[in-house]
Amino acid sequence: MKEILNQLYEIEQKSIKNNITLFNRNLKRLFHDIEEQGFFIKNPLGEKFSESRTDIDATLMNNLGPESKITKVLKPIIYKKENDQLIIIQKGVAIVE
Repeated sequence: MKEILNQLYEIEQKSIKNNITLFNRNLKRLFHDIEEQGFFIKNPLGEKFSESRTDIDATLMNNLGPESKITKVLKPIIYKKENDQLIIIQKGVAIVE
């Protein structure tokens, strides 16, 4: 399932980047069905980054400072809800500047 979620994330990001809205409805339906199965995808783009974050493996482009942000997400964070708890299935992979 993790591989499918990563592929859906990539398709969504490419369609956003290229301003292709043709698939928006289909992607929303797929993400809705996936969430119904307990999976959640988080895109942390633009969020602040600190070394204490455990949900992301980051490549630092500059020295880490208080204003460091996630500028590119290569893989999203994937969670699965089990017994009312969110468990990380995949850490996000990101670039931080």
